[in-house]
Amino acid sequence: MSDKNQKLEQEVNSIINQFNVGNHEAVISKVKKIIKKFPEYLILYNILGSAYQQIGEHNFARSTFSKAIKMDPNNITIMNNLANTHKRLEEFDQSEDLFKKIIKINPKYTYAFINYGNLKRDMNDFESAIELYKKALELESKLPVVNFALALAYQGIGKFDLAIDYANKTLKLDKGFTQADKIISQSKKYNSGDKHFIEMKDKIKNLKLNNLQKLNLHFALAKAYEDIGDIKNSFENLKHGNKLKYDSLNYNFNNEIKLFKDLKETFEKLNIEKLINSNTSKKKIIFILGMPRSGTTLVEQIISSHSKVFGAGELPYLSKILSKNFFNKSELSKEKIRNILTENNEEIDRIANEYLDYIDKFNTKENNITDKAPLNFRWIGFIKVLFPNSKIIHCTRNSKDNCLSLFKNIFEGGLNFSYDQKTLGTFYNLYSDLMIFWNQKFSSFIHEANYEKILSNQLEESKKIIEFCGLDWEEECLNFHENKAPIKTMSTAQARKPLYKSSLNSYEKFSPYLETLNETIK
Repeated sequence: MSDKNQKLEQEVNSIINQFNVGNHEAVISKVKKIIKKFPEYLILYNILGSAYQQIGEHNFARSTFSKAIKMDPNNITIMNNLANTHKRLEEFDQSEDLFKKIIKINPKYTYAFINYGNLKRDMNDFESAIELYKKALELESKLPVVNFALALAYQGIGKFDLAIDYANKTLKLDKGFTQADKIISQSKKYNSGDKHFIEMKDKIKNLKLNNLQKLNLHFALAKAYEDIGDIKNSFENLKHGNKLKYDSLNYNFNNEIKLFKDLKETFEKLNIEKLINSNTSKKKIIFILGMPRSGTTLVEQIISSHSKVFGAGELPYLSKILSKNFFNKSELSKEKIRNILTENNEEIDRIANEYLDYIDKFNTKENNITDKAPLNFRWIGFIKVLFPNSKIIHCTRNSKDNCLSLFKNIFEGGLNFSYDQKTLGTFYNLYSDLMIFWNQKFSSFIHEANYEKILSNQLEESKKIIEFCGLDWEEECLNFHENKAPIKTMSTAQARKPLYKSSLNSYEKFSPYLETLNETIK
């Protein structure tokens, strides 16, 4: 090996080390400089694209991996990375085509089956996802990540015994895979002598764990301690888990405050009735929204039990489309809103169709489709303009029970406000204030579905919801727990059971430990 090549290899190894410790911005800067000198060195493109993936710059990742594929059309590692990038950009067809191509080139490439399974799971096709995960397992039975993927998939379709079984298999292969402990905790009820409970207590005390592993375990232990009635130790674990999570975030809550303020100021000045989109799509969207953990999954299960409704679950599309069209970086652009919503009907149609095109990917025969992304409550003004024929179900719940339920869970993304009592209470106040504003402007457009009322009078409240959606009543809507639609949220276990009232006033037993939250909520 020449000195020049040896020096290049050393540089690349140094960059890979930086990538592994999370210095992705530095990696991008260094790799771009080296590529200018060595534009044919393929591994550099793979590192650069992967670094872009890690910081969420998926468009840059896509173009980088695409360049590399042109240099080596059959490189399955780069193809796999490009397929994952397409998935993150919701370019599902391109992603699927690439996974199929990889498997054709190399039918023993395990990670293609895993990632293809993840794609199918994102598309709500859990049965196909499970098939693909099992193929991956046939190739490499000792991979913890495959067993964990199966645990998640079985949890999503309500097969909790299988979810626990595969989570236990994950932990046999890797005790430190504490996301599996969390799945088990969500899927069972503990007693003080429970084997898994004892193992978790021993693990948190004696096993060397990083912060991510610890926080998963703290939340799982909090659930177990609550099950046995030890609220003091339950809260101690919640406190530690939430602090670890909050400290790991690069989160500026002032951005949230500004967004809520800007939304009210902007839509206060707009004459919405003049802006209504003329879109005549046959698909009617039922937006189920509100604070997370307010009963949105329960309401979706009730509605999607109807024969004329397809439950699409918690969709990220609306937020992404609005961000792309109405924001400058992370800030709402009042200028863009004015330009599009007051002067450009063609643009309104285009933006609405962008969302409807995503919905069409579900290939459903039902014309009524639910979207239960809770934080869509922020976008009610946009929904009114873009989808005037849609329905909005606003889910509400006792404020303190709602906030406690948030504080007791870890979320995949977007709910950074929930890991600190003061921030959580302040966000709740912002939400409550914005909903008063939307209700004043669009009262007939929004139906309130109150969690406590549904629990106390299921039939009457369910009928009101179904009637508001413009549907005839069907008795199946009372048997929502038998609904086979996949659930990808924290509520999967609860939504598979008939209504129960144990969650009512759950805040009271934790109240002595939640003084900050109690003082903050209005």
